[in-house]
Amino acid sequence: MFQRIMTLSLLALLYANSSCLGEDVVELKNGNTVRGKITSQSGSFVEIEVVVNGKTYKRKYPKTLVAAVRTGDGGQPSPANSSAPSRTRKEVLDLIDSEGRTPPDWFDDTQLNYPNTLDLSWPQPPPQPWNSSKNVGQFIWDRVNPNPGQWRAGVKLMHHIMVTKKDDKEVVNRAMMSLGAMYHNLFEDYARAAFWWQQAGVDKRAVGQPLPLVHLANCYFQLGNKDLALETLKKLTRYPPATIKLLGDMGQTDDALQLAESGAQGGSPLMCYLYAGDVCRVAGRLDDAEQYYRKAVDAADRDKGRSAAHVRRDKGRALASLAAIQFYRLSPKDVADGTYVASSLGYEDQVEVNVVVAAGVITDVKVTRHREKQFYSSITDTPRTIIARQTLMGIDTTSGATITSEAIINATAQALAKGKK
Repeated sequence: MFQRIMTLSLLALLYANSSCLGEDVVELKNGNTVRGKITSQSGSFVEIEVVVNGKTYKRKYPKTLVAAVRTGDGGQPSPANSSAPSRTRKEVLDLIDSEGRTPPDWFDDTQLNYPNTLDLSWPQPPPQPWNSSKNVGQFIWDRVNPNPGQWRAGVKLMHHIMVTKKDDKEVVNRAMMSLGAMYHNLFEDYARAAFWWQQAGVDKRAVGQPLPLVHLANCYFQLGNKDLALETLKKLTRYPPATIKLLGDMGQTDDALQLAESGAQGGSPLMCYLYAGDVCRVAGRLDDAEQYYRKAVDAADRDKGRSAAHVRRDKGRALASLAAIQFYRLSPKDVADGTYVASSLGYEDQVEVNVVVAAGVITDVKVTRHREKQFYSSITDTPRTIIARQTLMGIDTTSGATITSEAIINATAQALAKGKK
């Protein structure tokens, strides 16, 4: 985390052009560009209206053929794997209200399941020592988050706490904040995540931790309204590294890099340069990404503000990204048929993947070994995206599980390199 590192002038730069209108551009992998008005980025296709000789035509391109999408608001190209539809502010807010007030279809069939030793009064801070059989927050961290089979029961537990502790506003607020995190991180259910964070008031008051507000902005972006996401980020008074990532994911590459540079000057060079490298990697600016990863490695020895273990891990991440980035442009067509295994550093340890290539196509990517705990949906989400895209270029990481997702991407690059013809 880093403190208030963005100046007022940078804030003005970030948001001055958020309402400007202009021409949209779809950049294809064959080098061609299509200019017009994007009408949809949902599902597996990008749709754009173009005018030819005074007549309007609608063209539809599979995302597997699209390198990047640039909207006419002056931003940088956004990753082609973004499946966020385009919605008006009212459509997004109405969707959040509608979805949030209804339970998911699996809710009624999910059994309430928690140890009878769990203290549902949820004292904060929790008593020492760490006890995930007694403390609710630690139960979520140790028992729910690392176990996909328990995710639905975790949601059920939060609703149970809101009912049984309805007269304790602080406990109810903690449950709502946790529901926002669960729906966002575990299920990628952005409408329900936004609903519960709104109910908890993260968009109306300063919160001790700014990350939920960044993730609320991500919900608005994923649901289809970038302007609403940018307006939400304006409410921040402190800027966690996830802010850099989200700006990069939204195609605001230059703004993300300016924020990273400000953070580096403000005392967090290792983390900020590491995130800047990720932003450039997503934008396809691999030479710039390499330079930022090198800066992160060089900054590690000067990072005195965090524990030695965290500095060592993040330096290892930068080194792992440096080792993999030379293979990001490698096409599966240049890889011999076969199954290839490689690993890269995650949050806890090495994350190992098996990559299968057949007839110039990546047919399978599977995480075969890891010790990650807060991996959320990245273990399935990132491999699925790689297979759909058939490239590592422009793939963003899973929100809330950036490190694990990054390790999967890097390990896949290393695996493909083993089969290079």
